[in-house]
Amino acid sequence: MTKIAEQININYIDSTLAELEQDAWDRLFIGATKSRDSFHTPSVATINQGDVSIRTVVLRKAIPSTKELRFHTDIRSRKWAELEQNNSISALFYDASARIQLRVKGKAILHVNNEITSEAWQKTTLSSRKCYLTAFSPSSFTESSTSGLSEDIEQENFTLLESEVGQKNFGIVSIKVESIDWLWLNHAGHRRAFFDYQNDSYQWMIP
Repeated sequence: MTKIAEQININYIDSTLAELEQDAWDRLFIGATKSRDSFHTPSVATINQGDVSIRTVVLRKAIPSTKELRFHTDIRSRKWAELEQNNSISALFYDASARIQLRVKGKAILHVNNEITSEAWQKTTLSSRKCYLTAFSPSSFTESSTSGLSEDIEQENFTLLESEVGQKNFGIVSIKVESIDWLWLNHAGHRRAFFDYQNDSYQWMIP
């Protein structure tokens, strides 16, 4: 099992490509486990009939051993439909304090009504389950400003058992990472590297 650093402490000037790649996955792992971490809410882009769609998601899991990232979504959402048509996906992470950017590219695997989603659903809180209890699909147009939820659900005046109806709308997008474009911004000179998992190649790049 890959050992994950609890704190990031690395010299980006003198580091090897292997050390930088390890650091990238350490940051992704921490981002998935700590809600206030900069990597916790990446921007994710999909393809919609030739156009690019982008939105912010919550990184729920990073698995370095299998080069996999996961986030939750409503299977009625447009991003789900887009990924059903074209599973190419890209995620952008940026930590302003460390000045580290990761551009992740890969292919999406959609999980619904299986062991992975069932296990994740059982760990979700009432607050998280609210997202899957709307009567209408995400992105539906309305005549007024609304969450799409009833007042009781907005106020979390419902039980965990009552929230189980939302599981049918719950899905997980797994990104099988094919490459990571790593960038460190520095006033004396930026550094950039490319980790290509399809060809098992790590290379330096001009920033």
